[in-house]
Amino acid sequence: MHFKSRLKVSRRAAQLIEEALLLSVALVALSLLVGGIESILKQSSTYTSDVWSSITNSLNNIFGSLFHW
Repeated sequence: MHFKSRLKVSRRAAQLIEEALLLSVALVALSLLVGGIESILKQSSTYTSDVWSSITNSLNNIFGSLFHW
């Protein structure tokens, strides 16, 4: 094998390794993004549920004595 052909093979191998590393970094970033979004959605769900419960309790306290179901 000539030196130039070995150099081309070496460059191709380096490019493949670089692409694999970039792909793995992209996958890690994507998983962190999905995890962050999931955490935000869980917190907003809990917040919404707490607000709704608070509104319901307030309305029951205000109008509970007026209306007996």
